[in-house]
Amino acid sequence: MIRIGNILASLGLAALVGGMLFFGAVMAPLVFTHLPLTIAGPFIRAAFPFYYVYMIIATLIGLIGYWLKREVGSALALLLILVVAVWLWLWFLPHLDALRVAGDTAGFNEAHRDSVWINGGQLIIALAVLIRTAIRK
Repeated sequence: MIRIGNILASLGLAALVGGMLFFGAVMAPLVFTHLPLTIAGPFIRAAFPFYYVYMIIATLIGLIGYWLKREVGSALALLLILVVAVWLWLWFLPHLDALRVAGDTAGFNEAHRDSVWINGGQLIIALAVLIRTAIRK
């Protein structure tokens, strides 16, 4: 079980961190610098549900791996990322969209800023688990 746990933890965590970094550092800036805003905004809004489902699946794989390895601290850290990602996907994204549709620019900008900080916090937690895992090997 520990061998399977090692594989799942490594694959899930690598997919999670890699996907988060790619989306934030490559995809979003590329979309907003190369597409007109009228296309970039709807495109990114359409991509976010896929991003969060990807995060949820990758996090779940990593969480199962750490659980099988009996690394409770890392499993709990990934559980936190998972719960927040589900919340962002199912509640926060529709909330952001409702603010945008209602024309509440100030509310949208504030909520968007909050989502960036939340996503950054998730990434920091995932990186901490990755660094902890690397140090322990």
